[in-house]
Amino acid sequence: MKKKIIFIIILGSIFLGCEKKKVEKIEKKEKSTVETQIAKIENASGFIDVDGVIEAKDTKKIFVDKKLKVKEVYIQEGDYVEKGELLMTFDETERNKIKRTLAKEEINLSKLKRNYNVAKELYKIGGTSSNDVKELAEEIKIVQLNIEGYKEDLSKTAEKIISPVSGTVISLYAQDNYSVNTDDPLLELADLSDIKILLEVPEYNIKDIKLNQSLLIKPEVFEKKKSFQGEVIKISRISRVSKTTSENIVEVEVKPEKKIPYIIPGFKVSARIYTENKRPEVLIPDRALNYEDGKYFVYVQNENKNIEKQYVEFEDIKGDKVIIKNGIKEGDIYFLNPRKDVKNS
Repeated sequence: MKKKIIFIIILGSIFLGCEKKKVEKIEKKEKSTVETQIAKIENASGFIDVDGVIEAKDTKKIFVDKKLKVKEVYIQEGDYVEKGELLMTFDETERNKIKRTLAKEEINLSKLKRNYNVAKELYKIGGTSSNDVKELAEEIKIVQLNIEGYKEDLSKTAEKIISPVSGTVISLYAQDNYSVNTDDPLLELADLSDIKILLEVPEYNIKDIKLNQSLLIKPEVFEKKKSFQGEVIKISRISRVSKTTSENIVEVEVKPEKKIPYIIPGFKVSARIYTENKRPEVLIPDRALNYEDGKYFVYVQNENKNIEKQYVEFEDIKGDKVIIKNGIKEGDIYFLNPRKDVKNS
């Protein structure tokens, strides 16, 4: 029995010793995570992270001038077509009907002109009245107007669609035996070799965006692991509601310094737009800030190398740093990631 008690006591001592060492290791690890930095004067520059999309710079939507029925479509979405290539044809029933009506009116016009010439000659010898001649002239005018209307209607009644430009079919709405109207396009063509990058900048950030501002473009095709230098070349003068975030945004067009491979219209991108302030300022990372009772403070090391709270005034410059306006000066040592229980040793 005594041996058994002694064995349990030994095991307990070993267990308590292990736990003590484990706690000591954790405490040492926690202490080692506290990092200090020296406040420096730098050119204040922040950044804004935004999302966007790749679009074709020049697209061509093809419409018809009147309601028609498609007979046959010779293309598919994604096809490349040459200028002048046949894209689709329409049912000719309506067009043939207009042609027949036009032909009848032209025959009627010829007949009226003959009668008019005869009536003029008869009028000269008293064989008919001036009213008869005038009525025939008016009938001729009415038929001529009808013919102009039928010809205009015939010109709007397309028999086929020929590609007006060379490009890729990015949208195709028309199908075989499909009735189309004037409100919706038949298809949309785009020159995929000429693309643009549009970013959605929230309205509360647009004041920080300027032309020629530098940025990093991160296409989704590279899983945001590869970035390309670029600049802002156009800022829209109107806002709209974002389709993805439902907040008000302003479209900003950007241009990469060199061609980005593998990107095509429809692909998504993200970007980091850098904001600059050329005045040298004291900058610190925003994660060094702490908040208490409506005030911000930073843990600093005083002259006696003790830790103390230093209340600060700062300006947010977007991104991950802030400009210190009051409270910390160049050369001060501050804690970058202090714990709430930080204290002097």
